[in-house]
Amino acid sequence: MEKLIEAMKVYFATNFQYYVKAHGYHVNVTGPDFYEYHKLLEKVYDDAQDNIDRIAEEIRTLDAIVPFSLNRIMELSEVKDAEDTPAGLLMIKNILDDTEIVCETIRVARQLAEDEKCFGLVNYLEGRLDDHYKFQWMLRSTISK
Repeated sequence: MEKLIEAMKVYFATNFQYYVKAHGYHVNVTGPDFYEYHKLLEKVYDDAQDNIDRIAEEIRTLDAIVPFSLNRIMELSEVKDAEDTPAGLLMIKNILDDTEIVCETIRVARQLAEDEKCFGLVNYLEGRLDDHYKFQWMLRSTISK
C-alpha cells in the first residue's frame, strides 16, 4: 500500500504543478492566436484545478497525508516549473509534453491501485486518463497547423 500512497502523492504534486503552469501560461499568452490558446489553456487548467481536491481525497482514503507545502509539491512533481514565458505555440507544446508526464504518473498509480485491489481508485484514474487523452488530442491538433 505504501507504493500506491507514494504514487498518488506524486500524481497529486504533478497535477498541482501542471495546473500552476497551465494557468500561468493562460494569463501570459500573447500573439495572433491569443484567444484560441487562452481558451484551450483555460480548459486544461480548469480540469487540473477541479481535480486537486479529488486526488487529495483519494490519498486521504488511503489513510495518508496529502503534500501541502510548495517545497514538497515541487520535490514530488514530475512536471517541472516554467522558467520563462515562451511564445504561445511553444506554451501549447510544453503543456502537451506535460500532459504525457501527468498521464504516466496516472498509469503508475493505476497499476498499483489494481495490484492493491482498490478498484474504485482504478476507475477514477481510468477516467482521468481518458480526460488527459482528450487534451492530448486537442493540444496535438492545435500545434499541427
